[in-house]
Amino acid sequence: MQSEVAASQSIFDLPARKWFIPDGSLDYGAWHFLRPASTPVGPAAGPHTQLAQNIVLSWLAGSRIIELKTVQVNDRLEIPRPCIHVPNIGYNVEWSQELLVSESLMEYAKAVYLIEILKHSRGFGLFGGDTGFDTVFDISVGYDLNGIRTEKVTGFIRTLKEPGSILDALRDQLTGDLSEYRDLELPESVSDCVTLSTFHGCPADQIEAIARYLIADLGLHTIIKLNPTLLGYDAARELLVGRLGYHDLELRREAFEQDLMYDDALEILRGLRSLAEERGSAIGAKFTNTLVVANNAEYFPTQQDPYMYVSGPPLHVISMNLMQRFREDLGFEFPVSFSAGVDAKNFPGAVACGMVPVTTCTDLLRQGGYGRLPSYLRSLARKMQQVGVTSREAYVLAAYGHGAEAVREALEGVRGGTGLWEREGERISNIATRDPDNLPRLVREAGATLGIDAEPLVLMATRIAGRLNGRDIVPPLAEEARYHARSNAKTPRRIDSRLALYDCINCDLCISACPNDAIFAYEVEPLATATEALYRQADGTLGRKEGVGFSIREAHQLAMLSGACNECSNCEVYCPEVGAPFRVKERVFLNRADYDASPGVDGFWRDDNVLHARLNGAELQLVRDGDDDHATLKGDGLALDLRWEPFGVTGGEVSGETAAFDTAQIWRLRTVWDSIFSAEVPNMVNPGRHDD
Repeated sequence: MQSEVAASQSIFDLPARKWFIPDGSLDYGAWHFLRPASTPVGPAAGPHTQLAQNIVLSWLAGSRIIELKTVQVNDRLEIPRPCIHVPNIGYNVEWSQELLVSESLMEYAKAVYLIEILKHSRGFGLFGGDTGFDTVFDISVGYDLNGIRTEKVTGFIRTLKEPGSILDALRDQLTGDLSEYRDLELPESVSDCVTLSTFHGCPADQIEAIARYLIADLGLHTIIKLNPTLLGYDAARELLVGRLGYHDLELRREAFEQDLMYDDALEILRGLRSLAEERGSAIGAKFTNTLVVANNAEYFPTQQDPYMYVSGPPLHVISMNLMQRFREDLGFEFPVSFSAGVDAKNFPGAVACGMVPVTTCTDLLRQGGYGRLPSYLRSLARKMQQVGVTSREAYVLAAYGHGAEAVREALEGVRGGTGLWEREGERISNIATRDPDNLPRLVREAGATLGIDAEPLVLMATRIAGRLNGRDIVPPLAEEARYHARSNAKTPRRIDSRLALYDCINCDLCISACPNDAIFAYEVEPLATATEALYRQADGTLGRKEGVGFSIREAHQLAMLSGACNECSNCEVYCPEVGAPFRVKERVFLNRADYDASPGVDGFWRDDNVLHARLNGAELQLVRDGDDDHATLKGDGLALDLRWEPFGVTGGEVSGETAAFDTAQIWRLRTVWDSIFSAEVPNMVNPGRHDD
């Protein structure tokens, strides 16, 4: 990160111009349980929150409530490939971590430390101020009580509650010019809040038992992620097919009938309320998980289950309707978070519903990737300015004119509040209409007058206002054309060209479409050169004949970091050419272990002065002899001496069993050596050396 900022004003390929850099003029802040967050937005638990670098990218783009990807006891899953398909609306068949639980824990710890470094260094000098950094991490676990109670998952949770040992272990990696970050003050706790995700069909008593364990035994604030099936088959189908027009999506009635029932969900929340209050915790709900539909083999041909999961625009309408109905029926105000088809246009409305956090996933899988997030906050800023407020709290209270009503209802819920409203209600109502930016201050003054903690009173008022705002926001959603099937039928542009190793059209759409930041750009010196086909002559000497040649026309090229790529295929969806960048472009490895773990995959890794390569299944080693002009190429049946400048084969041997070896492959190794592993612009396998 430090080297990349110095070289190109970017981090993990995200240019600083696409970061969210707060200026302090507007207060987007929210409380997630008892922790402050500088914005109410973040990535949903999913493909954007499983590796350190994508968590950092989310933070740079403005996320301040980050849901870590769901972990479960079964951490050796075989995920179907492809697993993500987002041509317009979203489809997926991946649902929990693809790493071992211990590896997930390390990724999350690294992300926390890296973000603390970014705060301390002010983004290595690119943040102008020192505000807007408050960040909350939310643990996500699944999927059954026995699994969560194991030492593997419970130990994972406890380590994130008390991460001192794992963060201290990371300090030792910061040496040389990075040693200034070794003694940073790090969080005493990464997280004490958890979102519970359960399998479709998980019984109500099992869900309640898991939540009780999380609250009572582990002392966690707990959010239960609810499924859109709670809306019921008929209501969901009426929205999805009848009103939005998604006739190609097949809902299965049995999936609804086997899942948690609406009334049972209400009772679970009602039953857990007193337990949470007794333990000093809180219970809440997240709306929603993805929508289960019949699998489309065209998208997921290796999926064994009969289902796939829908996200994006249609899910937004369904989940907002479920959210509003549930809040109206529950009978008390409670923490609500949201994730379903959120984008820059509907983000202000979701915030106006008083939900914290408002998370996103599908939209970040589209063109622009993480760089789309700052527009969410710019969109919210415009709405806040239109309403005439400077804080998120005031915006929720004022956005749809329900501020006074919400304050009255909040006051009526506390001792002495009704009498205070009778005395001050007219003044509060006038402020709500004429000077809405001051309404939160008035609520705090009311709390002080009543001798109670004012912050819970403000929080209650915003939750009430959010529910009241939902009555205005939710009903028209199904009529908005942007959510209809006909508005979401267009797929990414294609051209009549097949993707090649070099010289694609250089649109870089695959870079932003990759949720793991696995694809990166590098620069080469374009060239076109003749090559030789080397063979063993009858007398044992090295024979040479004309080869196929080697050429690179464009300076801008693409490569892929193996280990970060999970072959989700989202890059293939957005590539205008025919082919998948993760399959076609150069693949590089961070270390020998990753390289050895992929024996059937071509790629490169460098160990000091040796570049190891696997090309067409053959193992090769390009060895540089210090700073000399000499190098060697070794392989099965190959032992060649090379001159570095001008580059070429000066001698060596090719065994009689080896077919003619074309020096185009050596030029490919030379290109990778110079342009990736020795590049001036840092990348993941060449981050820039620091003094030890």
